[in-house]
Amino acid sequence: MGMVATLEQITPEQLEEFIQQPTKAYDFRFGDMLDNPELEPFLALLSEQMKTLPPAFRQEAQRVASQLASKMQTRKRLHLVSDRPAAPAPPAREQFFLEKDWHVLHYVLNGTTEGGDGPLADAILGGEELPDVEGLMGYGPMRYLDPHQVEAVAKALADVRPAELLSRLDREDAEAKQIYLAHTLPDGWEYLPDLFLRFRAFYSDAALSGNAMLLDIS
Repeated sequence: MGMVATLEQITPEQLEEFIQQPTKAYDFRFGDMLDNPELEPFLALLSEQMKTLPPAFRQEAQRVASQLASKMQTRKRLHLVSDRPAAPAPPAREQFFLEKDWHVLHYVLNGTTEGGDGPLADAILGGEELPDVEGLMGYGPMRYLDPHQVEAVAKALADVRPAELLSRLDREDAEAKQIYLAHTLPDGWEYLPDLFLRFRAFYSDAALSGNAMLLDIS
């Protein structure tokens, strides 16, 4: 368990639809997970594990798990009553999983806990919020960057020198700023430049495709 970040490219048309109907954004983002038959036993196991969490964290985790279970059951009922022919397979989704490395990467790019100067501040923690009307998220609603913002981020990332990132891993400073996983710095982060290169390539591909971006931490 822990806070993990995911980025996903979407088309401008999808973005417009999601802005108008935010619940569709959450259905799009989590639909595959909610339809997975393994989710139900996972939530049952998670329910047991949550009993060991501190009360404040346990309450929020239980709320999110309950919302997921409810939405999963709703989708099951919809699938059962639907008599429409099977839709064609959707195109491959373009996702980038930062896992738990998101805050350290934001930190070395901006030197801050959140925010920063210019487009680099938007690469992981920026964007406009899509209202989480069903309460599915535990760490804030999903956010989006429009194609112009994606292009600006891609250009800013292109100016970053990957080899310099490791020198920015200051454990004392990161702990003072309460960076997630600061206690692990700097040992074991040799992969950071490679992670950054893949992250930069993902944004470059999105910009070249004229795509927008969904961002979330869950």
